[in-house]
Amino acid sequence: MSKTVVKLQNLILQHDADANIRSYVELMHKSSKPGIHSVIYDAGDNCHIIQKYDVLDFATYFNSLQAADWKKHTAAEHFKLKLIYKGKGTLEISEYYRSSKNINCSSLLTMLLDSGEKTEITIDIPDTEKPLVGFSITALEEFRLYGGAYLAEVDSEAVRDIRLSMVSTTFKKEEYITRNIALLKEKALCEGSDLEGHLSVKVIDNGRTLDAESLSGSGITVMPNANVGGAGGFTRGMIESLSDDPKPTHVLLMDDDVMIMPESLFRTYYLLRIVKPEYYGSFISGAMFDYDIREMQYEDVGYVHVADGSYGPLKSHLDMRGLGSLLDNEKMEEKSKNNSYAGWWFCCIPMTAIEQNGLPLPVFVRGDDVEFSLRNNADFITINGICIWHVGFAGKFNAAMELYQVHRNSLIIQAASGICSDVDFIKRLKPMFWKELTRFAYNNAEQITDSIEDFMRGPEFLKSANGEEIMKAHAAKNDKLLPIEEFPPEYNIKKGDPYSYKRLNLFKKLVYAATINGHLLPGFMLRNWPEIIAYDWFFVPGKNFRRKRLIAVNPNDNTACMRVMNRRKCFAAISRYRKVMKNYKKHHKAVEDAYRKAFPELVSEKFWKEYLGI
Repeated sequence: MSKTVVKLQNLILQHDADANIRSYVELMHKSSKPGIHSVIYDAGDNCHIIQKYDVLDFATYFNSLQAADWKKHTAAEHFKLKLIYKGKGTLEISEYYRSSKNINCSSLLTMLLDSGEKTEITIDIPDTEKPLVGFSITALEEFRLYGGAYLAEVDSEAVRDIRLSMVSTTFKKEEYITRNIALLKEKALCEGSDLEGHLSVKVIDNGRTLDAESLSGSGITVMPNANVGGAGGFTRGMIESLSDDPKPTHVLLMDDDVMIMPESLFRTYYLLRIVKPEYYGSFISGAMFDYDIREMQYEDVGYVHVADGSYGPLKSHLDMRGLGSLLDNEKMEEKSKNNSYAGWWFCCIPMTAIEQNGLPLPVFVRGDDVEFSLRNNADFITINGICIWHVGFAGKFNAAMELYQVHRNSLIIQAASGICSDVDFIKRLKPMFWKELTRFAYNNAEQITDSIEDFMRGPEFLKSANGEEIMKAHAAKNDKLLPIEEFPPEYNIKKGDPYSYKRLNLFKKLVYAATINGHLLPGFMLRNWPEIIAYDWFFVPGKNFRRKRLIAVNPNDNTACMRVMNRRKCFAAISRYRKVMKNYKKHHKAVEDAYRKAFPELVSEKFWKEYLGI
C-alpha cells in the first residue's frame, strides 16, 4: 500500500498570530530571554530571528504535537517536523508526560542545523507513546526561522476529500463579523491556500444590517435572515449547505462575536482528511478561550450536571501558557461523561448527522447545541489550536437568558428528544426561585416561573413563538443597572466586596428560611442600611439577612442596582409560582408526550423552511 505525507499543523510564530493575541507569545513559543519581543520579526525577510545563544521552546499550546491524540483518532504515523530556516543552531525534539504530579521531559533527538542559505528540512521524529511532543532551538549564531509544520505518513487510501461549509450566525455584531470575513478572505480562502476549494463560508445575518453584496464573494456568502436566534440562523446555514453542489462533508458552526485564528480551520481540515473510519461521525469541538483573559481556556467540551441540572465545562479552566495545563488538557477520559456536548462557538459536524438525525430544535437560543450533541450521541475530538476567543462569555450574567431562556429550553429539549433523562431540571428551579425572592430580585423569580409556564404551553407554542419578541419582553424584566458613580457616595460601593462572605448561625438560617428573609417580619426588625451583594449567581444569605435594601453590583462594568424589599411583589410572585407549579405537577406528563410526538416535525427540513420563510 502506497504512503503519502500529509500536514497535521502549521507552526504558529509570534507575528503569524493576530495582533490581538500577539502579546500572548507564550501560547506560541517561550524564550530564555523573557518578554514579548524576545523574538525579533524581520518584516522584509518575513522571518523570526532567534538571537545568538537564545533558546526558543516550542512545547506550547499552538506548537506542541499531541502525538497520542493524532495516533488515536487518525491514520497518522511516522511523525515529521518540517522547518524552513537560515543560520546555525541546535534542534532538540522531546516528549513530555506526567509521572504522578511531576512533569517529565525526555529527549528524543538532538541535531545541528547549519545553513548559510534559506533551507527547508524535514526531520523524522522518533516514535513515542507519550502524549506530547515539542522541540526547542538553541541559536549558535543569529538564527532565522521562516516557518514550519508537523507532518505524518499515512496510507494513500486513508486520505479523504473534505469539504467544509462554515456557518456563522450574526445579529448586529458588525465589528466582529466583518473583521472575521476579511481575515478569512486573506488567510484561508485565498489562492494557494490549503483550504482553497475545500471551504465555503455562509454568514447568516439575523439582524439584516450587513451589506450582503459587498461582503460576499471569494467563497463567502452573506444571507439576510429573519431574527430567529442562533438555532434558526445555524439551521438556515445547514439547510443551505445541504443543497450545495458538491455537498459539503461537514458543517462548521461558529459564533459571530469571536476572535479566530485561520489555523483553527486548517487544523480542522487536516484532521478530518485522515480521521479513522470509526471516528467519521465525531464532532470536532473547538476550545473557547476567554476574550478578556486570552491565555485562559474556558471550555472545550461541556456537560449537563446530573446533580443539579446546570451546564458547565468538563475540565477546570486552564492557563494554556503552562506545560502542566497542556498535559492536564490531555485527559481524554473526561470526555466520556454522560450528557456531554459541544458548544456552537466552534463545532464541526458531519453532514451525515444532519441527514440521518434531523435539524436543530427551534428554541431560538440556548440549549440547541446541547440537544443536538446528545441526540446524536456524539463523540468529540479536540485538538490544541482549534479554538476561538469568545467575547464576554465567561462570567457574564443575564437574568432573561440564564433564568428564563436556559430553563425553559432545558425542559423543552428534555421532553422533545428524551435527552438528559437522568436530570431533574425542576428540582434545580425550586430553590432558585426562593433564593431570588430573598435577595429582592422579584423579576428574576418571575423569569423562573415564566420558564415553566411557557414550557407547559407545549409544542404549538414552540412552533409559533416569536423568539425575538419573547427575548425583548424578558430582557425588559432585567434589573436596570446604573453606573456606580450615580449612587450616593456614603454607600462606598467601590470599597465594598460583592463576593465577600458572611455566615449565619443555625438560628439565623432558620429565621432566614421561615420568614423569606424578613418578608414576614415587622419593619422595625429590619435594617435599612443596604448591603453590597453580587448581581450574578453568587449568593450569600448572610449578606441579605434582615435587610430592607440591597445593592447588587456587577464589577465587570462597574454598574449596580438598588433592590428594595417589597412584600406585595413577593407574595404575588409566590401565589403565581404555586399556581404554575400545580399545573405542572398535574399536566407535565401529557405536555412532555406532546413534545415527543412533535419532535420529528420540529427537526424536519419541511418545518424549518416554513418557519424560516424560505
